[in-house]
Amino acid sequence: MNPIPSIHVANTTERKTEPDRFGAALRTAAASAARGVAASVELAAPFVPGGTVVSGALRSAAGTLASGGATGGAHVAETAGAEGDIVAATRALQQQSQSFNLQYLQLQENMQRESREFAALSNVMKVKHDSAKSAINNIH
Repeated sequence: MNPIPSIHVANTTERKTEPDRFGAALRTAAASAARGVAASVELAAPFVPGGTVVSGALRSAAGTLASGGATGGAHVAETAGAEGDIVAATRALQQQSQSFNLQYLQLQENMQRESREFAALSNVMKVKHDSAKSAINNIH
């Protein structure tokens, strides 16, 4: 049997990593998610009882989260800017939706007009055909 060789223990050294990079990424992601939820609730606020109060509370919480709990006027301004961007984007989507609805309505009107024209022409042709058939039948 062989004896166990002696074990050499190295001194511990301090770990060298970038400080708080992961924490900053998590805070940024959480703030972004909070802004998204606040913006969604803000859009639904007029339709929900007490929605404006909840929307204001969420907006405040999102601003606090974005600033990391400290005084963050720049982060709150970013949040307000992002909310303004969301509102502007929502308005643009609503205008585009209205434009598409108008085009769809015009298409429906054109289809109905063509359908009426076809029905009228079909009726005229049917009367002409029936008259000709009647005339031929009366010859004998």
